[in-house]
Amino acid sequence: MVGTLFNAATVIVGASAGLAMGSRWSPALKDKTFVAIGLFTLGIAVMMAMETESPIDLFVALVLGGLVGHRLKLQERLDALQASFQGASGFIEALMLFCLGSMTLVGCMEDGLLHKPDLLIVKGTMDLISSAFLAATLGRGVLWSAAGLLAFQGSLTLAFGWLGTGLDPSTITEFSALGGILMMGLGLQLLGIQPMGEQRWPLADLLPAFLLLPLVRWGHLQLLTLFAS
Repeated sequence: MVGTLFNAATVIVGASAGLAMGSRWSPALKDKTFVAIGLFTLGIAVMMAMETESPIDLFVALVLGGLVGHRLKLQERLDALQASFQGASGFIEALMLFCLGSMTLVGCMEDGLLHKPDLLIVKGTMDLISSAFLAATLGRGVLWSAAGLLAFQGSLTLAFGWLGTGLDPSTITEFSALGGILMMGLGLQLLGIQPMGEQRWPLADLLPAFLLLPLVRWGHLQLLTLFAS
């Protein structure tokens, strides 16, 4: 919960600064800041992905997860949900920006399973800047979104902590590495680098990979046992 508490605090501080600064934020400063955030996110993601001890499991889980996510139209549904709130209160827009992303999921997972708040602290630092820009544009609703973030991320972290009691350490490591791969897409997106034929990285379509990874690892182990006997 340490990471979530820090994250909520950064949103409060950032939004307060944004409300105080108003329209004095420079668009050029905003662009350069998000380039720095994108590069930093990419670096963290690569380090996380390098922790894997079984790249083939991650690859298979991502491919199968992508097929399931595409079939369920997860990214399409998420985009539609976000679009439906365009122009709504700053509270809703800010809450969706801060909570509906791969970094939120992976950060809460690491905090709950490994008791490592590092990623949520990184996310909190990013949200500090984002909340300032948002509050300057959308108003006080961004400040109140900190309460929603605290409830949402806190619940996720506690849920992962409860689920983690039945997972072995190697599987938890692979979960973290898988999260790192998804975060690479987020980093590239922040840098304005898009996949061919797409307006954004369809990261939501890949989220089922987290559910499939334990199954893939089990299947891989069964195959190794079969060929070894």
